[in-house]
Amino acid sequence: MPFRDIFGQEHAIDLLKQAVRRDRMPHAWLFTGKANIGKFKTAVALAQQLNCRECGEDACGECDFCLQIAEQNFLDFQVLIPDGKFIKIDQIRKSLNWLQLHPDQAKKRVMILDGAEHLGREAANAFLKTLEEPAPDTLLILIAESAQQLPETIVSRCQQIRFRPLSDKISERILRQTTELTSERIQLLNAFSMGSVNGKLAARLELMETVQQTAIGWLSTFSAATLEEMLRTCETWGKSKNEEWSLLLDFLETWFRDLTWLHHGLPEEKLINRTVNSGDSRISALKISAEHFNLQQIHEIFSRIAESRRAIELNANKSLAIESLCLHMYRKAA
Repeated sequence: MPFRDIFGQEHAIDLLKQAVRRDRMPHAWLFTGKANIGKFKTAVALAQQLNCRECGEDACGECDFCLQIAEQNFLDFQVLIPDGKFIKIDQIRKSLNWLQLHPDQAKKRVMILDGAEHLGREAANAFLKTLEEPAPDTLLILIAESAQQLPETIVSRCQQIRFRPLSDKISERILRQTTELTSERIQLLNAFSMGSVNGKLAARLELMETVQQTAIGWLSTFSAATLEEMLRTCETWGKSKNEEWSLLLDFLETWFRDLTWLHHGLPEEKLINRTVNSGDSRISALKISAEHFNLQQIHEIFSRIAESRRAIELNANKSLAIESLCLHMYRKAA
């Protein structure tokens, strides 16, 4: 995918083009920004541009080198992703061996470390040596959601580019090109993607709506019967291969963001959960829910949502994690 096929990241792409044009390419880039906004695609496009046989301002996307890089079978191009929860030391060691090889055909060998925030401590220390003593004619591209998730020693040895969230207009354009969703469902997906384009979420819209409608019932009723039903459902969702627990955490973040918005008296048309479709408004449910929480309680719940997500990433029991979170919400509800 050449640069011209990437939308909404003109600033980042311009910086990369300038570096190529001036022959001022660092030995390591760090691309940061939220998930699903084009960081990985831009890294691949840069690898293509550096090695394209046409040698233009942008990769042709059609020569054998460009096609091999896109398909990740170019000998001088490697992508490293987490094996499970983390990028492990054995993965790094194999990559370090690869980096010591001489280029096969490339003008510049490229290694992408996608999900660099998942480097284990031992793996991060091993990778740091590579950043300190880079191999010639080799470019490293680290991709992470935030530089704060990486050791400062690694961040300081990379040139960072911050990728911006996508506008609704750009997100809609991408979704129209890549899905067969109706305009109404594209708007719904945009509302909950918040500046990104999540193809996996597009395929799970019905499940997302089911999770949201169920959670709205919990957050606007607050009865003993509702609590019992909530705990049963959380147990089921935590064990499900459909990962409803993840959709629940995503939704709770938007819901409590909207409650904060209402408490500050900000315009209702900016609420994420304003409508689910043209005939179903959620504002009344939001206002009912807002009566049960003050701002301090909302901030505490935000922290618990983040803690639950981190705990699950560290292999905590998913059912227990979301049950504990929902119990906390009920205890805080007035």
